[in-house]
Amino acid sequence: MSLEISHWKFDITYEGVWTFLNIIVKSTLSIFLLVIATSTTTFPDFLKGLDMLRVPRLLVMLMSFMYRYIFVLIDEARRLMRARSLRYFGSRYKEQFQAMGYMIGVLFIRTFERAERIYSAMIIRGFSGEILSVKRFRFSTMDILFMVGIIVSLVCIVSGLVNKIEHMRVSGAHLWQGL
Repeated sequence: MSLEISHWKFDITYEGVWTFLNIIVKSTLSIFLLVIATSTTTFPDFLKGLDMLRVPRLLVMLMSFMYRYIFVLIDEARRLMRARSLRYFGSRYKEQFQAMGYMIGVLFIRTFERAERIYSAMIIRGFSGEILSVKRFRFSTMDILFMVGIIVSLVCIVSGLVNKIEHMRVSGAHLWQGL
C-alpha cells in the first residue's frame, strides 16, 4: 500500500506498521507509568526505591543533589539575567551572543565554586554517601496487586493490537480501514 502526500510517495508495509505500533505502545505506556510514579511518590521515596532496586549509588546520589540544587542554579541564572538586562544596551546579535556566552561561563564558575563549598561542608559533617530515610519500605500485597494489574493491562493491550493486525492481514483489508 502506498500513501501520497503532495509530491512525496510513501510505501507502507506490515513490518513498518508493526514497528510503528511497537514504538507508540511502548512510549505511551512508559509515559503513563512515569506520570503515575511521579504523582504518587515523593522524590526522596523514589530515590530510596532506586537504591533498593540496586541502581548504582553514584547515580542515585547525583539525582539527589541535582534535585536539591537545581533551584539554587535557576535562582543564580535569574540573577545573572536580571543583571544583564539592567547593564546591557547592545542590539547587535554578535554582542548578544557574546554576552550570553559570558553569562554561561560565569554561571558555570559560580556553580563549580558553590559545589566545592557544599562538598567541603558535607565532608566536615560526616556525609557517607548513604541516603537515609525514616520510612520502612516493604513489599505489600497492594504492590503485588498493582504489578499484576499493570501486567494484565499490558498483555490485553498488546494482544488486542496483535489480533487486530492479524485479522487485517487475513481479511485483506487496507491498513487505514482496519485502524
